[in-house]
Amino acid sequence: MYSLIERLASQLPLQIAANGLNMTMGNSTTPGNTEPINISGLTQLATLWKILSAFGVAQDWIKLFLLGTVLETVRRFAYTIWYRIIDSFFLTATFESDDDAYSWLMVWVSRQPNWRKARDVQVSTRSWGLEVQDNSTRGIMLPGEAGDPTSQRPLHLLPSFGLPQTFWYKGHWMRLTRSRRAVNENDNIEVLTISILARSQRVLYDLLTESKRQYQESETHRVSIYTVGPYYNDWRRSGSRPKRPLDSVVLEHGLKEMVLHDAQEFINSEAWYAARGLPWRRGYLLYGVPGSGKTSLVFSIAGELNLDIYVINLGKRGLDDSGLTELVSELPPRSIALIEEIDAVFTRGLNRETSKEEEGANTKNSISLGGLLSAIDGIQASEGRLLFATTNNYNALDPALIRAGRLDVHVEFTEATQFQVEELFKRFFWVTDGTPKVVSDAKPLASSTSRYVRPQPEELTKEECDRLASEFAARIPNREFAMSSIQGFLLMHKYRPSQVVKEVDAWVEKERAAKRERERAKASQDSKGSPKDPSDSKGPPSPPPEEATA
Repeated sequence: MYSLIERLASQLPLQIAANGLNMTMGNSTTPGNTEPINISGLTQLATLWKILSAFGVAQDWIKLFLLGTVLETVRRFAYTIWYRIIDSFFLTATFESDDDAYSWLMVWVSRQPNWRKARDVQVSTRSWGLEVQDNSTRGIMLPGEAGDPTSQRPLHLLPSFGLPQTFWYKGHWMRLTRSRRAVNENDNIEVLTISILARSQRVLYDLLTESKRQYQESETHRVSIYTVGPYYNDWRRSGSRPKRPLDSVVLEHGLKEMVLHDAQEFINSEAWYAARGLPWRRGYLLYGVPGSGKTSLVFSIAGELNLDIYVINLGKRGLDDSGLTELVSELPPRSIALIEEIDAVFTRGLNRETSKEEEGANTKNSISLGGLLSAIDGIQASEGRLLFATTNNYNALDPALIRAGRLDVHVEFTEATQFQVEELFKRFFWVTDGTPKVVSDAKPLASSTSRYVRPQPEELTKEECDRLASEFAARIPNREFAMSSIQGFLLMHKYRPSQVVKEVDAWVEKERAAKRERERAKASQDSKGSPKDPSDSKGPPSPPPEEATA
């Protein structure tokens, strides 16, 4: 090794001298040419290569570097080809928790019997918005809960996060993985990834169809409710409620049938609107006293037409005009958008004639009247949806908001009439098939020392129920009390219809006294200088295009 270095050292001056001679010859100038001739860098690189190649160790390192480069390139190429071949035999689908399809798949997964033998599972009581009705709607339960239909929160076995689970579906090998993905510092979403060993997408379609069908079968008698997400302007399913029969909403004769028929006709008139170039939208304004059944009617119509309800909360913190427009534009067709208490979006009502001082006090949110009007019927407004708005103060609404094309049908809800009171009594104590409603299956109290004794249910015939209903309605003043107040009184005596009739006079006097006390308290507050609602001094808006009275 040392002899090689000495030989190179002895030859190096000669090599440098030769290179210097070449450089001198190359830099010679000719008459008339004052510019030097540049030597190519190839000569210097060749010299450096000759010096390095003289060392055996350097040669080995160069060979090793080239060999490693070739092997790594081959490895990456082979892995790319391998994964492409594998992917050609697998179907992969991803589902995120902010989408309905995620709930479908999670409910379907929780019902798979393969999890009975799984060694690594997550135990959960989540139902993904489904009502626990019977064993057909439950997940894989523990042996002790399988025969207990009264268990309100059954346990579900689910795949653990981060650990792939494998099972078979219709003869196809399947791998399922759950993970979490952060969307910001306060929120994250769950991600479900399913890979199926199959060449055709038919098995994936069958899986999606089966999971959706199972979920919808569990939701047959329920109405899905969607609200705005906590951090983003996106719709999220917040749960579901049992459908409410239309006849359970007690209104004036023919009123609820009129609204239902109008809504049903609109849903089936898409081609009619398109042929005439009209926007396929319909709006309803339900206004009147509190507790008169406005929201109940909307919920009942949603159940009758099998529509989902999307609740728009105009008072949501951080919601502005652009966010509201985005939400309304994302409403799916054949759905119901519900805006409750639309007059309370600002502190003093929603009206364009508000003074500058009042505008400063209206700081609940960033929604303006122009933004609301644009969201309802602007160029980005969705079509095919039913818009229901409720209010207790009709005069507080601007005429531009309640005109035709935005809120087409106006329905007034007043205090209970004698017809409504009589029908409500019958709904409480009798059903249409002739079975008395007063029969109760409530269990006795567990404590034998309790002083409370549950009253015995009364047995009524149809004729007796009709007679008591007429007598009860005759003792309730017409259009003086809200339906919710009368319903609360009936709930106190739901097993004793005769007792209801006996105590109704005392209840009427008690309610009148409470009403007078509230009026005195309000008058005393107004006399102390409380600001008066500017909408109270204005006359009613222009007559609506279609109006009905409840």
